[in-house]
Amino acid sequence: MSDKSGRLMSLDAFRGFDMMMIIGFDSMMYALGCWLYGESGGWLVEQFSHPEWFGLSFYDTIFPTFLFIAGISFPYSYAKQLEKGMSQLQIHLKIFKRAAILVMFGWVVNGVFRTGFGDLRYGSVLSKIGLGWMFAAIYYVHFRRFTRILICAGLIVGYAILLCTIVAPDYPNASSLSIEGNFIGWLDRTTMPGKLWQGAEIGGKYVKSLCEPSGLYANFFAAATAMLGMFAGEIVRSPRFAGGRKALHLVAMSVGLLVSGLAMMHFVPLSKKLWSPSFTLCVGAYSTAMFALFYWLVDVLGWRKWTFFFTVIGMNSITIYMLKCFVDYGKISKFFLGGVAAHCSPHAGEFLLACGYLAACWLTLYFLYRKKTFLKV
Repeated sequence: MSDKSGRLMSLDAFRGFDMMMIIGFDSMMYALGCWLYGESGGWLVEQFSHPEWFGLSFYDTIFPTFLFIAGISFPYSYAKQLEKGMSQLQIHLKIFKRAAILVMFGWVVNGVFRTGFGDLRYGSVLSKIGLGWMFAAIYYVHFRRFTRILICAGLIVGYAILLCTIVAPDYPNASSLSIEGNFIGWLDRTTMPGKLWQGAEIGGKYVKSLCEPSGLYANFFAAATAMLGMFAGEIVRSPRFAGGRKALHLVAMSVGLLVSGLAMMHFVPLSKKLWSPSFTLCVGAYSTAMFALFYWLVDVLGWRKWTFFFTVIGMNSITIYMLKCFVDYGKISKFFLGGVAAHCSPHAGEFLLACGYLAACWLTLYFLYRKKTFLKV
C-alpha cells in the first residue's frame, strides 16, 4: 500500500526510525544507561556506542541501514525517470549530481566553514552514502539483476581477499586487518587530503590519522550495501507477488545474508570502521529484516497511524541532519527544560534534556511537514 503519490509509506517510516537514533534517541539511551547502571552505562551505553575497531553494536547498524534505505528507493525513482522520458545521459547526470551534493553536505557537517579545506576531514557519513549509492546506481542502470548479484558477491568476496592478503607497506609487520595494517587505510592516508578519523596506539605512542572509516576507496566496496537495498526494493516493487509473499521473500533474503555473514566472520571479523564483508552481510541481514517488518505492518496490513512520528522524520531526514549543524537544539532544550533538569539527578537531567533535544528536532520537522516543505537530494 502506498499513498496517492506512489510513495512506499513503510520506507518513509523505516527511514525515520533509523534517523531518530541520531537526533536525540542515542543520547537518551546513553543517559538512561548511566542513570540505571551507573557511570559505565551497562549494556545500553555499550549498544549505543561504536566499538574501537572489531565488534558490533546496535549503534553500528544506523549508518549502513541509511545507505541500504537509499538503495531501496532507487528502483522506484529510476522507473519514474524512465516514465518521464529522461535520457540515459540525464539519468547519469542526476546520479552524479546527487552524489556530489551529499559529498559537499558531508564537508559542511565536518566543519568546512570552521576549519577550511586544509584541515578538513573529507570523509563523512554523507560522502559514503553518496558515493556508495552512486556506484550501486550505475550498476543498476547498466546491468540486469543476475549480473548485479554477481557484482555484489564479487565486491564482498573481493574485499575479503584484499583485506586478508595485502598489508599496508608502511606497517609490514602488522596484521592486514588492523587499524594501521589494512591496505584500504594505507590508500587513504597516502592519497586523501586533510585529516583522517581513526588513530591507534602503536609501540606505546598514539598515532593519528591512520585510516578513515568513511574513506574514499572503501566506498567502492560499500556499494554492496546499497545494492542489497536495491535488491530489496526490486522485491517489493515486483508485480509478481502479493504483499505477504514479498515480505516473506525479504525475510528469506535476510536469513541468507545472515548465514553468509556468519560464515564470512571466520575469515574477516565484524568491523564497521573497516566496513568488513562480514559486517556488510550481517548488517544487511538486519536492515532487510527490519524493512520486511515495516513493509508487512505498514504496506501489507495497512497499520499506518503508529508510524506518523517516524514518517515526519523520514520525509526530511537529510534536512534535520544538516540543520543540526546550524541550529543549537541543545540550547533550545535547556531553555525549556533546564530548570527542571537542574533539580534532577545528573543522569536523569541529561535524559530529560536529551528528550527535549529530540522533541525540538521533531517539532522542526513537523512544522516543515505541515508546510509540505521537503529537502530532496
